[in-house]
Amino acid sequence: MKRIALFVHNLTVDYSLAVAQGVASYFTQDKDVKLVIAQTNQPYYPYGLYEYQYWAGAELLKAEDIDLIMIVTSAYQTYIREKDLISYLKPFTNKPIVSIAVDLPFEKVHYTVSDCYKAYDQVVEHLITEHGCKNIGFISAAKTESKEAVTRLDAFKKALKNHNLDFNPENVIEGYFIREASYNITLEKYKSKKDITFDALISANDLMAEGVMKALQQLGVKIPKDVKIIGFDDTVRASFTSPSLSTIDQDIAGQGYEAAKIAHRILKGENVPRESKVFAEPVYRQSCGCIKTSNTSFVSRNQDGKIIPNTHINSQTIEDYTESSKEIVGIYTLLDTFQTNHTLRELFNSLPEICGQMKVASMAVALYDEPVAFKKNEDIKLPEKAYLKDYIEGNKHIIPYDEKGIEVDTRKRLIPETYATKMSGVFIVHPIFAGERQYGYIILQPTNSKFNIHHVYLKLIINAIANAYDFTQAVSKNQALTNRNEKLLKNNQVLNYQNSIDELTHVLNRRGFMDKAEKELKKAARSGKSGMVFFADMDGLKKINDTFGHKIGDLAIQTEARVIQEAFRATDIVGRLSGDEFAIVSTGLTRGYISAIRTRIEQLNKIFSEQANLPLTLSLSLGYVPFTPEKIDLDVLLSSADEKLYEEKEIKHAQKIQ
Repeated sequence: MKRIALFVHNLTVDYSLAVAQGVASYFTQDKDVKLVIAQTNQPYYPYGLYEYQYWAGAELLKAEDIDLIMIVTSAYQTYIREKDLISYLKPFTNKPIVSIAVDLPFEKVHYTVSDCYKAYDQVVEHLITEHGCKNIGFISAAKTESKEAVTRLDAFKKALKNHNLDFNPENVIEGYFIREASYNITLEKYKSKKDITFDALISANDLMAEGVMKALQQLGVKIPKDVKIIGFDDTVRASFTSPSLSTIDQDIAGQGYEAAKIAHRILKGENVPRESKVFAEPVYRQSCGCIKTSNTSFVSRNQDGKIIPNTHINSQTIEDYTESSKEIVGIYTLLDTFQTNHTLRELFNSLPEICGQMKVASMAVALYDEPVAFKKNEDIKLPEKAYLKDYIEGNKHIIPYDEKGIEVDTRKRLIPETYATKMSGVFIVHPIFAGERQYGYIILQPTNSKFNIHHVYLKLIINAIANAYDFTQAVSKNQALTNRNEKLLKNNQVLNYQNSIDELTHVLNRRGFMDKAEKELKKAARSGKSGMVFFADMDGLKKINDTFGHKIGDLAIQTEARVIQEAFRATDIVGRLSGDEFAIVSTGLTRGYISAIRTRIEQLNKIFSEQANLPLTLSLSLGYVPFTPEKIDLDVLLSSADEKLYEEKEIKHAQKIQ
């Protein structure tokens, strides 16, 4: 069985989703091909918090058992410069590549392209002859340097020339292929209706046309009375804008289907031309005036003026609408399932039921031996070993959760060959990540092509797996921490400390802190108050002692105690538990003040380190948990706060290593 990987930038974008569905519609079971779809985003993606982590999906598909790569290249070029995209894809060029909508400068590349020149010429002719337009502008994305964008601008210019119209650069709106960008840029360029000099606009895609149309309407421009607008793509949204959007249908799903057919022929050893063309056709609706805005029947017209069926409004559309309510219920069910903490064993035991809710045929989950962390500006290099923890078909465990798991060499394949051979058809691979940490990956076989909905389901599941992993680790660590605390308490009892004040720092010692903190928590509970418990730890005390001696180390501890006392309120209870560990109980404090406390600690560390003539600037790691009248067990609160501190330490340690 051959295996094909399909790279998609974002499955929630209509264009990319339609292409992916077109590809998937070709690879039916009789094709003997496994199609693995990955939403990859892009390396070092600067927007959002952790979207850059999706590129791990592409890294996983470097596995040796992938025979061919398909990529929705045009979608990537909306966000990535061509030279960067080429750099990102170069590691995959040891295999054949089928690029959708754009050529790539690699030897083993075949590509599909939508020929738009005839369609743009027809649209310009239509605007002139049917609507009397004389000053036609363009909504461009050429500044993205996307080949598609440059080609469409060139096609527009040639269409104008063919019909004896001049190209006016002043009538070009740069929209970058993004709806919000085109909306904002239009309002920046035109301040009022009187600034508008064009009587029609043709766009390089539907999203930009929609954004510009909204902006012009906000300025008081009537569409189509004052300005006719025509998009490009004929996405589903085009039928539902107000007014409905005239556009150019480049048969997006058909391009995906054609690209899949090419990929299949390549894998069968057939000779295939490097370029394959599909031809775009105009579709006229309300935004150019071909259909009256009072007409609510969603009809469209073709270049000849004949009424044509609207492929977006049919029995399937109604069925999808009906099914969407069930999908929302399914999402709510998963949210309810995941709202409480689970261990990995508890979560994996519930996966068959979850698979039934998601309507997936099979699911495999593999985790790394330890999570790996990546920042936005770092290359994502995944572990070479993973461990298959669970494999499900239908609603049954084929491999129940195994804490050890079955080892997988990710350089060769994503799941053991024994189970990989059972999985045929269309699949989605999704990295399991939370924040900066990658935990493993999940592979599922959907029973339908609603990949955008499955992406939402997968996001919920990977969050639940990451949380369950951390919770399982916390349970184990809390037990160890409890044992450690008991040992420390016994040591204190042996030493029989009578004084509640720490001699070095002059804050409460452990015994004094525990006594006073417990009384404060009980007092707060009686009066119905809440607050926060903090666990603080100096960074690098051992290195300070080893480098500068214990005398400087003691001075550093004293200085850090001053920092903590000054950063917190006089009413807060501060104690030194042991070595460089401190704890604080703050009644009435909420999470909203924690950022300010962190900033204050950082500032005080600089000031007090300098005042104490220390040879370095001190720093402090801080873990915290809330307490409520119902949750005042000090040992449990300290353990939880220490766990949060441990996570912060891990992040800092990873940053130093990298």
